This record gives sequence, structure tokens and C-alpha cells, in this order.
Amino acid sequence: MPGRHTYDLLYRIGGARWRRGWDKGVGPELVHLVESGRLTPATLPPGRAIDLGCGSGANVLFLTEHGFDVVGVDFSPVAVEQATRASRRYGVADRARFVVGDVTAQRIPGVDGPFDLVVAYNTLQDLRGHARTAMAATVRRLSRPGSVLVLWCYYGARRELPLISYRGPSRLAPFVVTPGEEVALFGTDFDIERLDDPSLRSGTACFVLTHQPNKGR
Repeated sequence: MPGRHTYDLLYRIGGARWRRGWDKGVGPELVHLVESGRLTPATLPPGRAIDLGCGSGANVLFLTEHGFDVVGVDFSPVAVEQATRASRRYGVADRARFVVGDVTAQRIPGVDGPFDLVVAYNTLQDLRGHARTAMAATVRRLSRPGSVLVLWCYYGARRELPLISYRGPSRLAPFVVTPGEEVALFGTDFDIERLDDPSLRSGTACFVLTHQPNKGR
């Protein structure tokens, strides 16, 4: 995974269109889940949400516009600065707060759960080894019974990746969650549903996980 200083530089020099390789704007799956009425402050009261790896804040701003009070966390101070400015431009700074933090840390200063909705777009796949387990622990710690995690990631078997790719993961840069890894990371505490869109052949996946603590006992 590129380091914080690398992302700081990319956020400083890259325009929004150029950044879409990793900072993709509002997740269409999240839009559908919220606008369909499945995930709203009414279905997840009181409507506290957190975006782990929020980037420039597109998902956070979208959720505030639909009634959530949202915290965005990113390890890039430049991304957090840009997201904070955007919340002021959109007039939602009273319901959107951004924090510089590490999603794999045992505690993120300034972030106190539980949250009713946890969002993680394009974040888990960039972590390696123990860091993925640590992020899963963060999700558990910040959620409560009935909380929902929306998890989007590049998804597939590493052996099936192209050797080189400039548009996504490759065997040289295998930034993917492998099939079954979502169960290993979250299955003991979450019911896991894979959405139909993105499709199975897209090389990506979006999961809706509902926190059911002690479900395996």
C-alpha cells in the first residue's frame, strides 16, 4: 500500500477526474441502498455513520444529505482537509466531521462508537496481512448489534489476475480481497450478503454485512 505521504502528494496534485482510480466519488451501491430506503436513519436509528478511508469525502457528504450524522476517517491529512472544505461548501459541516486516523489502530483519537452504519469503500484491499485483521477489529469495535457495514473492494483470486494492469489489480500489485476472505474476517460476528451489482465477473464486489455478535456461539 502506498504510504501516507504518497497519498498526500496525489491529493495535492491530482484533479478529481485523475483521482478516480482510488477516490471514486459516491459509491453507486451506497446510493442505491440509501435511496431505496434500505439504509436510512429511520432503519438504522439514530443514524450515526462512519466512513473508514473516506478520501475527499464524497460518501460522507452524500450520507449527510440523507439525514445521517457522519464521521470520515482517512490517514491523509490533505484528503481530510479537502473533505472538510467540501463539507463547508455543501453546508453540511454541522453533520459531517473528518478525522486524520489509522483504520487499523486500536483506537482512533476523536472517534467514539458505536455507529449504526459503517462504510468502507476501496480500503480493505489496500491493506496487507495483519492490517486487514486489525481493520476488521476496528469495524467490530465501532459497531453495535444491528449495525450495517457496506464493504466495496476489488475481489478475486490472485492467480487469475493479469500480470500487469493499469486499470486495477494485477499479480504484480495484487490489491484484492480473495474469495472467502470476507467470511474469515467478519463471519463470526456478521451476516454477510453479496450484492448482485457489481456482477460476479466485474473483478469487484460490494457486501452488506449486518452485525450479529456471538452468532457463531
